[in-house]
Amino acid sequence: MFQERIRQTYAKLSPNKKKIADFLMSSPQEAAFMSASQLARHLKVDVATVVRFAQDIGYSGYPPLAREVQSLVRGELKIARELATGEIKAESPFIAVMLNERENIEQALTTIPAQTIQQVTEALRAAKYIYIIAQGESLSLAHFFAARLRSQGLPAEAFSGDTAALAPALGKLTAGDLVVGVSHSKAAIETAGALQFARERGAKTVGLVSTHASPVAHVADTVIICPSKSMTAIPSFGSLVSVMDAIWQILAGEAPEKVSEQQAALEQTYVKLVESQGEAFAAFRKDVTRSE
Repeated sequence: MFQERIRQTYAKLSPNKKKIADFLMSSPQEAAFMSASQLARHLKVDVATVVRFAQDIGYSGYPPLAREVQSLVRGELKIARELATGEIKAESPFIAVMLNERENIEQALTTIPAQTIQQVTEALRAAKYIYIIAQGESLSLAHFFAARLRSQGLPAEAFSGDTAALAPALGKLTAGDLVVGVSHSKAAIETAGALQFARERGAKTVGLVSTHASPVAHVADTVIICPSKSMTAIPSFGSLVSVMDAIWQILAGEAPEKVSEQQAALEQTYVKLVESQGEAFAAFRKDVTRSE
């Protein structure tokens, strides 16, 4: 599909060609039925630039690229009709935001190949050790994903993309390990560098990103780009979290009995911890009462 071709060539594109790539990736519905000249006028670039862009990403010209975009949009509309339960009006900011998140998830259903998710789940299962690397606000997502994977008994740990802090951990990296880069923005140069280092060491790499423009998307072996359209200037990470959770649920669904046993063990441990804390608090209260 055109999204994969754009991902592979994005870093080498000129500024005007990146403008075209950004528009096709973020607004395929709007771009789908534009001619080359209409697209050029809309983006204020030359028609020749649009044609060369299509050729640069592997098409003979703009018409074959346009047909792929149209096919994607038709698929989105089909799924949207199947999911729709009726017309919903955005009567409040909350409904408007949730409708936007639903749109992101619906788009994820059509733009993220099921085969790619399968490849990632297989890589997670096979890895000797799983490094999940992120920086900035994405680090909290990395910790969330690592915790989810550990709940399935997978050897996963989250690391900050800070190079100095990461160096000792990656020094132990082997070819049997998996490195996952999580990126919610373009500001992920150190995370991308860690994935590049991992590839050179022979380890497999996965990118979980919210934008094709992230440097992580340009270096990972397998990339999942999660739609991040937002009501604000800051991209949404709703679909990124949904994809992480979907991967976890796929893994958990392979051994439902194990999940039930783990949940029961967790609840029992929690009860024992609360009971012991209750006894300690009762003893403390007695001591306080005596001192009075």
